[in-house]
Amino acid sequence: MNLPGDWEEFLNDRLGAATRKTARRTLRAIDDASEYRVTDVTAATLERDLQTLLRFWEKQWGAKLAARYHPGLPRAMMNNFRNMLRCAFEDDALYLPVLWQGDNPIGVQATLIDRKNRSLIGMLNGRDLAIKKPAPGFALHLYSVRWAIQNGFAVYDLQTGDFSYKYDFGGLERRVECLLVSTASRRNLCDRLESRSLPVVLARANALRQAGDLEGAARACRQILDADPVHGGARQLLEQLDAARRALVPQNLGVAARLHQAGNLAEAEKMYREILDIEPGHFDVRYLLGVIFLQQRKYSDAEQEISRAIDIRPDVSAAHFNRGLALAKLDRIDDALGSLDNCIGLEPDHGQALALRSALSKSRPQAASPAA
Repeated sequence: MNLPGDWEEFLNDRLGAATRKTARRTLRAIDDASEYRVTDVTAATLERDLQTLLRFWEKQWGAKLAARYHPGLPRAMMNNFRNMLRCAFEDDALYLPVLWQGDNPIGVQATLIDRKNRSLIGMLNGRDLAIKKPAPGFALHLYSVRWAIQNGFAVYDLQTGDFSYKYDFGGLERRVECLLVSTASRRNLCDRLESRSLPVVLARANALRQAGDLEGAARACRQILDADPVHGGARQLLEQLDAARRALVPQNLGVAARLHQAGNLAEAEKMYREILDIEPGHFDVRYLLGVIFLQQRKYSDAEQEISRAIDIRPDVSAAHFNRGLALAKLDRIDDALGSLDNCIGLEPDHGQALALRSALSKSRPQAASPAA
């Protein structure tokens, strides 16, 4: 919502007639303070107000999130909300009005203050679901918008979602795009997790495990352990996940090989890497990952990966041949000939190796004869 410089202008230009009438009546009831009132958070009331907000939020969302994801997720999220809002308050970046009916709180609105961009950004709200008139959420939004206009803010951000009440306030749609950025190896290179987020990440890891995403759960555990190497919950869960993942290696290798044969190289590569996270010394997976790199013309990566496979099992002629092929593409002719010789030594009638060796020998520059 783009805010005008005057509250009356907002009421008259942004709200429909019925909504405007309800808005005036609602704020009049709060301003009269005979039955309803609003208090602003202070250092003395911060813990009480946060507890009220989170109690309302848990009653509305806790059971739904626990059933959909994990029983521990709502509690972990609440701990994270509490920490975030405390930090915002310490930085004078939290606007948190509480709506009361007599001595009973019936709604709380947590909004982040962005002074640089003159914006209020809605973060979290909670309300007594039994109270319908005045609707606590509607009342607190009105109160917050009026406060924003009076204090020179230009934007009231209602955040994502196309809920109907946002249009009642004259909200404008803005498309929000999310980008997933990954490294080429699909390994996380970001800084370590913030310690206060670890309970939320562990809850997410457990939810991923229950959903059957063992790889995602293991990644989450490793991120936790990067931040806290002695985290007992993450270490125990990772051990359980590794055991379950090792049991699935034969099945997953079969799936990856079929993807590879079908030409779905990206998905096959992803699965090969996931298996190597569990069994780094698995020859077949090392070798097949090198073959994928060879098919993708990533010759340096192919040579390195196949060399690792050869270190595990030096008795496979095909591995020496493909390493020789990668080296030839890198113009490392002498190394390529050596690798082809190893292949032929293991399999003397290897036709491809013999043909490639002959071609490379003919193309290799001959040393100049010494001068007489």
